Amino acid sequence: MAFNTRGGGGSKKTYLNIYQGNLVLEYNVETELEKKLETLGLDPDNIKVRQRTKGRNEGKDVFYYVLYDVSGLLTNITLKENDFGEFMELEFTDVDEVFSVSLGDVYSRMAKDFIRRMGGLDLNSEIVFGVWSISADEADNGKAKSGVRMYQDDEKIDYHIEYDDLPEPSTKMKGRKKIWDFTDQENYLYEALTDWKDENFGKEVADERPEKVEETPTKKRTPRKPVKAKVEDDLPF
Repeated sequence: MAFNTRGGGGSKKTYLNIYQGNLVLEYNVETELEKKLETLGLDPDNIKVRQRTKGRNEGKDVFYYVLYDVSGLLTNITLKENDFGEFMELEFTDVDEVFSVSLGDVYSRMAKDFIRRMGGLDLNSEIVFGVWSISADEADNGKAKSGVRMYQDDEKIDYHIEYDDLPEPSTKMKGRKKIWDFTDQENYLYEALTDWKDENFGKEVADERPEKVEETPTKKRTPRKPVKAKVEDDLPF
């Protein structure tokens, strides 16, 4: 099973976004989402609706369905620029199914959390990928937190880049207020991402990867139980 809703199914090609700390499948038209869910064997009764908060479709309804996780080989990372910044997408391939997950802006919490963990991944092994978030009200220190959770062979992928590896943020005073500047830290993570991406998904490497995948015999998948992981296990503290 390539993605899990605590009772889901698979699809040939699916695009997923993140909304309020969840992986979501979303459409502008409810009937189109219903048809998509029917092809996946999912329950349209669980469709939710929200309004877009920015862009040319601001204020318009968008219909979405919450997923628990996706699984497959990580087969590509793309960076795409738009009016709101540079966005990162992860591509997961499970036999003949492809899932594209947008992590949002490359400097978002989700994206930076992935970058710090990516060095511990085995790209020739299936990855179970999900996201988590804690609101400010739920956090002990009153600060909202979010990130990704990744498992291979039921083992959690921990941070490959520790906080101690990151450049210290600089500070300056604006009147009586202290302003934190994380530019050096973000540049460090961006360079780590592009180096790792080019090393593993550059043209020469990308041409070789299908051969590596084909060398591993494929077998019929049986339904996989949801990963029983507590959110607290993935917290960066």
